[in-house]
Amino acid sequence: MECKDVENKWQAYFDGTCSEEDEQLIDEHLNSCEQCQHRLQMEIGQQESQAIKEKSRIEHKSRVNGLPIKKQKQLLRRAKWKNRFTNAFTIFFLFIFTTLISGLLTGLYYGFGGEDGKAHQATQVVKTATEMTMPNVYLFDSTINIKAYFTAEIQMSIKKQLGGNSKTIGQLEGNMLLNKLTVNRDWYDGQYDLNLSFIHPYFSSNQLEEQIDLERTLHETWGTLEMLPEGTVAELVVSFDEQYDIQEVNDLLSDYDLDIVWYAINTGTEKDGTGYGSPYLTAGDDLFGIHDYAVFDYIEGGLTDSGGDGKREEAFKKGLKFLAENEQMTKSYMPFIDDNISLTERYRYAETHGVKSYGVVVTGPTKELFKLQENEAITYAVVGEVDFYNWNSAPTSGSIYY
Repeated sequence: MECKDVENKWQAYFDGTCSEEDEQLIDEHLNSCEQCQHRLQMEIGQQESQAIKEKSRIEHKSRVNGLPIKKQKQLLRRAKWKNRFTNAFTIFFLFIFTTLISGLLTGLYYGFGGEDGKAHQATQVVKTATEMTMPNVYLFDSTINIKAYFTAEIQMSIKKQLGGNSKTIGQLEGNMLLNKLTVNRDWYDGQYDLNLSFIHPYFSSNQLEEQIDLERTLHETWGTLEMLPEGTVAELVVSFDEQYDIQEVNDLLSDYDLDIVWYAINTGTEKDGTGYGSPYLTAGDDLFGIHDYAVFDYIEGGLTDSGGDGKREEAFKKGLKFLAENEQMTKSYMPFIDDNISLTERYRYAETHGVKSYGVVVTGPTKELFKLQENEAITYAVVGEVDFYNWNSAPTSGSIYY
């Protein structure tokens, strides 16, 4: 072969695709041609250099992307858990941070202003509305728990006086979210019986058809008190023949050994009845009054100083004004309050006409309450709860809650 012939078969020779005969002829030519030998050495060098580069590339790729499958999975799993931990830690940190900030803001929102703060205001609305619309019921031991995210909890004991003792009859729990108040009352007997009812003087003097029923009910009430044994105390609702000042009410009952615990007060609509054609007014109807415990919320010193009767009247007007100033919250707690006359109108009526009572809740020894049948000012009466005698004061008393 000549150099020209080898040139034409050079690539096939290196690829190993030429025939055996051509391969032998090319070998013979290379043995005798220095020029082609030099070219062969150059070609081999290039091939070796290329092979080294390819090997290096493969090794590098193997180190970066060509790790063993097991190793790749381990690294991938480790990266995933690291990301998960980082995300979880970030979320947890944000939750704690948000909770702390919201707790601080919630505390400022409800507590700012002291007694004028929203939490205290809501508590006072619940206390005042309860004590002014539910005969012989008052709230005690109030606690406020301010939480995060603009929520707060209100807890109070629901009590009444029976004889000489205060009796817990339920628990009240309120929840606040900003200005929205929801309240749940858990009565110990599962319910609050509406058996303490009043009759406005308008009905007892003008509704002749009702007088027979009123006289019969009054007769049955005195008969019940007469049958009850000596060693008992009871609560009794009495309604009067007309409206009296609180001082006049106390004078009417001053000769009896009993406690007046709640005064029914006229606010301008009671003579219209309940709206269902019934003259009986009770909790849940158009009934307002004043409890002695409410006096301590609105009058400094409560009833401990002189002028107790005037303080009750002043406390009633202040309490009614407070409810009028917070009418939306009051009606969310007491939705049964008549919408036909606003709390502001009731307050103005009391300011204009004075604080007049047409009935009271009294409690004391049963036989002492029975003596009230002699009082000509009483036109209607109904017995409430009865208990064993507890009229004498105990040397010490209290409760265990835990």
